[in-house]
Amino acid sequence: MADRPGPSRYSVFVLCAALAAAVGYGIGRLQLTLGAEEKTMEQQAGAGPDLLSDGPGPFYVEVGQLMVPVLVEGRTNAFILTQITLQTGSVEQSNLLRRHLPHARNALLQALFGMAGAGAFDGPSVDPAAVAKSLKQAAAEQLGPDLVRGVLIDRLMRQENTRL
Repeated sequence: MADRPGPSRYSVFVLCAALAAAVGYGIGRLQLTLGAEEKTMEQQAGAGPDLLSDGPGPFYVEVGQLMVPVLVEGRTNAFILTQITLQTGSVEQSNLLRRHLPHARNALLQALFGMAGAGAFDGPSVDPAAVAKSLKQAAAEQLGPDLVRGVLIDRLMRQENTRL
């Protein structure tokens, strides 16, 4: 019998790499197919991925973080950092507020800049209830009186500027 040379290490490596690539490709295609089927089922059920389901309220829309400088004699003395959530009464109002979120952020920022300019953040402490009331009034002026039912301040912090 003739001696046949065995497979070289290189050919075994190439075979294993090709097999791994084929298995990875197959699993990826399977996940894409299953994901598309799940999306189709959600759309047929009428629930979009970004929309809330109707249930007992209230509903909340996160505005995100807002930062406002506190100016004293033309210099930035401190920064006011806030994390704000707006409360609505229904799914429709929450979805409407999400669509108009840039306008809401604009109104809230203008109110915060106005309060900073009026000296509301100059003392050692800030009244969160007064800030929330001013922000709710600003949101009502911009978005209408019935859309925003409440302003929740998740975080209100004064960061001193140490570079003076």
